Amino acid sequence: MTSDTRLESIRLMQYISDAVGTLRDPRELFHALADKLRLIFEFDSAVIVTLDRDRRHVSVFFEMLRFELPRGLTREKRLIAGSWFEPFLADPAVTSFNIEAELREHGDEAFPVLKILYGLGMRQIVLSPLRSGGRVIGFLNFVSREESVWSRADRELLEGVSSPIAMAVSNAMAYEELRQSEAQTAMQLAVNNALMTIRDRRKMLLAVCEQINKLVPSTFLGIRVFGDDGRPRLFDNFMQDEHHRFVPVSVEERLEAVEPEVAVRESLELIARPGVFSGEAFSRLAEEYSLVAEVRDRYRIGTIMSAQLWDLPGSRAGVIISGSESPFGEEDLATVGLILPQLSLALQNWLAFEEIDKLRRKLEGERTYLVEEISAAHNFEEIIGQSAALSAVQRRVSQVAPTDATVLIEGETGTGKELFARAIHNLSPRRRSVLVKVNCAALPATLIESELFGHEKGSFTGAGARRIGKFELADGGTIFLDEVGELPPEMQAKMLRVLQERELERVGGGRVIPVDVRVIAATNRDLRREVREGRFREDLYFRLNAFPIAIPPLRERHGDIPMLAVHFARKFAREFGRPERAIREVDMQELALRPWKGNVRELAHVVEQSVIVSEGSFLDFSAVLTHLAASGIDVPREQQTMEAFEDEVRRMERRLILDVLRSAGGRVSGKGGAAERLGMHPKTLYSRIDKLGIRKQHS
Repeated sequence: MTSDTRLESIRLMQYISDAVGTLRDPRELFHALADKLRLIFEFDSAVIVTLDRDRRHVSVFFEMLRFELPRGLTREKRLIAGSWFEPFLADPAVTSFNIEAELREHGDEAFPVLKILYGLGMRQIVLSPLRSGGRVIGFLNFVSREESVWSRADRELLEGVSSPIAMAVSNAMAYEELRQSEAQTAMQLAVNNALMTIRDRRKMLLAVCEQINKLVPSTFLGIRVFGDDGRPRLFDNFMQDEHHRFVPVSVEERLEAVEPEVAVRESLELIARPGVFSGEAFSRLAEEYSLVAEVRDRYRIGTIMSAQLWDLPGSRAGVIISGSESPFGEEDLATVGLILPQLSLALQNWLAFEEIDKLRRKLEGERTYLVEEISAAHNFEEIIGQSAALSAVQRRVSQVAPTDATVLIEGETGTGKELFARAIHNLSPRRRSVLVKVNCAALPATLIESELFGHEKGSFTGAGARRIGKFELADGGTIFLDEVGELPPEMQAKMLRVLQERELERVGGGRVIPVDVRVIAATNRDLRREVREGRFREDLYFRLNAFPIAIPPLRERHGDIPMLAVHFARKFAREFGRPERAIREVDMQELALRPWKGNVRELAHVVEQSVIVSEGSFLDFSAVLTHLAASGIDVPREQQTMEAFEDEVRRMERRLILDVLRSAGGRVSGKGGAAERLGMHPKTLYSRIDKLGIRKQHS
């Protein structure tokens, strides 16, 4: 060894030590190392191989080759036992050997990798163990066309250089293991999100395919669910198209030589033998199953893994994944196994709901009967109507109510979102517990956290005593978050934690309090747009949107207007002590044709005013409708709100009562009093006078 070589080796070890702390990309690091190593040692190609944790397999960690190996060979994990590599694990020193001599001693077929290298003109391999923490984690290999003699000094020099390389490899392996763990966690969260938020089975499974493919590159995913008779209940197939996007496919359109019945039977057998099939194991599988042989020949599939979802009395399910590039390994099966429990639960829920839906259709028959059954047997309280739009919502309510799923009710102001929230609670197993309503829009930003989660004494100015928040009050029952889109950003993060963890901390408190609460949220905002524009957290939206229910506006259910008008007429007549009056056909037609920008609430107020002012045999809508048209409430301007409309109604009611009081000389009760003139009970009129703030001298 010359002094120049020794100096270069010292520089190399210093370079490696510096590079380990600065270069984050392992490939960038080892490419630079290979170039530096060539300044000291003679070789054609360099390879770093690593051992797995249980020292059963060896795989290529880095390669810098001047020749081309067969496709997939360098990426394939190989068993150490019985390989040409095995004897060198026990030798702690740098070792060199002649490839031809090794093949002559053990036979050409014994070590196929050495045979391939020999065919490419390679004659010598030098191995230097890489140690970390006193344990061999891999080898640095030099492959050469010419055989050379390695002196003791050369070997000692390579051993010295291998020490910092081993540290770099160990760091890179640890970093890759951490990156893989983070990627697996991200995949689990994304898959869980898809399973919770996507209702359509095909779309849900497509999202699962995309997430699996990020960590386990694959070309096909099949979901199989069989009944005890061997017939498929689910036989979904998803395959990558020319744009590398997964799309649903059928057996008939993808297979030619295999009959669908054969594909079903062989699929049932495949999910009954879970495992990874690559290399020779895949070849044997192709000999055994015509289905595997055809996908191999037609789609260049070369690796398959089968995993069981469940094996229960009367039902068996599994997933089949195949690929054409890198062979699958046991670690790939372990990665897929991370999401199998959630996938199993989602599919079982879907199958259960499908069975329930099938039985429901069979028992209930026609839609009209379905509406009557829901309205009568399930008691939807004041949800009045028989339109198709309303019956669809009632059906979703009846489906989700018995579960504990989070529900997001979306609809315009005045559509009756609170009524549907109450119906869900009253039809749920929590109906004997409390339903707590929180209007998020009405809470001051400074007090909303305390209102929702409570506070400890002295936690802020004015907190003179401990206060229990709305979530704690709703423990065991249901909390209704009305206008949830109005939550400020800082509260959205805290709300997300409560929904995820089912626990909270009071303001100023350090104790974690578990809560068992079902959440129903409502909004008149387009939360999807709010998410896109950054005003609402996407993760919170997905949590709330587990089961969305869209309440149709009144203009989409005109057929329900007559029933609603009659209902409100009877309700307000009883409330005001007025006689029940009929509605003329012409008035009913006019009501049915109006746009009702304020929805059911606006209709209720119009009927309420008519009940108050009417004196004949029929409800008189003329004054109310004329006033609405004259004041612009009939077709509201863009800035018109329900609050303004309700203020207008209160002003009209106040003017009416004041006019009648003046004409009655200020008397409320008795002969000729205001109550008699309005056809109301005196107590009811006194209540309205107090509510409207009419001064007492008028009465």
